[in-house]
Amino acid sequence: MSLAKTYTIRCPKCEQEQKVALYDSIHVAQEPALKTALLENRLNRVECDSCDANFRVDKPVLYHDADRNILIHWMPDTACSRDEIFDTFDEAMDELRAALPEGAEPPRVRLVFSRVELVELIFMMEAGMEERVVEHIKYTLHVQNMNQLPPAQKQLLLNVQDSTADELLFAVRNLETEELEQLLRYPRAAYRGIQKMYRDNPDEFMELFPGPHISAREVLMNEPGADSPITN
Repeated sequence: MSLAKTYTIRCPKCEQEQKVALYDSIHVAQEPALKTALLENRLNRVECDSCDANFRVDKPVLYHDADRNILIHWMPDTACSRDEIFDTFDEAMDELRAALPEGAEPPRVRLVFSRVELVELIFMMEAGMEERVVEHIKYTLHVQNMNQLPPAQKQLLLNVQDSTADELLFAVRNLETEELEQLLRYPRAAYRGIQKMYRDNPDEFMELFPGPHISAREVLMNEPGADSPITN
């Protein structure tokens, strides 16, 4: 079942404190309205009692869709370093494995750092797409168009809903303005070719994207010689 707790938060506008109920986990197969709230950017939103400001509280949330076997942990990286996030995630996974019956296979849990990554991954997994294949395509698009798509400034997001049987659509997001600037088209046939490569020999893909956070942009930003390695 979904889990909410009471937290004391401070309004970013007037700095007034108040107690609010925020979700730590949402189980969308049982409560589909919570998935709708997430997609519509209404999950964990707060209205200030003092100044009526409306804002979203970004905090760790576990997204669980038991019907589709999807388990994603959103851990915002605004308050602590990536190393701290990975340490916390590893500790949580150790606790999960310890709680499982002996011999039971632990669930595959993915890790994301932002709401847009979470929404993208939900649609991707629901469509049965190979996330490492998609990130491999993003990696290639960045490398081949570094002047137009510098990873320090631009983020590629797969638009699953508007992609067609013939083409995948990638939205280019400006990280400074948070606006979507353009769409890039990628042949679906090329995706299937890379998917076959992945299934026949996954080692290269696993080495490039070991997980649990699978991100072409992060790989590029942390490569030797990158202008701005991601540390936070």
